[in-house]
Amino acid sequence: MRRIAFILPASAGLGLALFLLTVPALASDIPNERATLKGLKAVNVAAERIDPEAEKDGLTKSQLQTDVESRLRQAGINVDHLSDEYLYVTVNTLKGERGVYSYSVHVEFHQSVMLVRDPKIIYYGAATWSLGRIGTVGSGHLREVREDVAALVDQFINAYLEQNPKQ
Repeated sequence: MRRIAFILPASAGLGLALFLLTVPALASDIPNERATLKGLKAVNVAAERIDPEAEKDGLTKSQLQTDVESRLRQAGINVDHLSDEYLYVTVNTLKGERGVYSYSVHVEFHQSVMLVRDPKIIYYGAATWSLGRIGTVGSGHLREVREDVAALVDQFINAYLEQNPKQ
C-alpha cells in the first residue's frame, strides 16, 4: 500500500490527533471473539455513509457495500439482507489542505447476545468481532482505502471459516 509522508502544521496535527482519538480499538480478533462466529448461517452487510468530500474523490458507500458482499460470497459465505447478524463497515476520512486524506477503517461483526447474569436480557446488535486500520493516502489514491477494507474483510472471512469449516 502506498503511504505518503508529510509534515503537518501544528493546527492540522491537532486535528489529526483528535480524529485518531475517535478511532475505536484497532485490533480484536482473538479466539473468544472468533468463537462467537460459530454456527452462523448468513451474514448481512451494513456500510456506513462516506464523507461527501471523499465520495467526490471516488470512494463511495455503494462501492464498499458491493466490494464486501462480493468478497463474502466468493468465500462461500451466505449474504442475506434480512439477517439480523451483520458485518458493519465504517470508513472515516479527513482531508488535509494538500489533498492528503487521513483515514480509519473499522470492520465489526454485530449480533444479538444474552447476559450470563440475566438471560432474559438480550442485547441486539452487539459487536462481537472487530478489526481496524488507520492510514494516509492522496486524494487520487482512495482506492487504497478499499484495499484496507478488503484486507479486514478477508480477516473476518478467515475467522468465519475457521469456526464454520466447509463440509
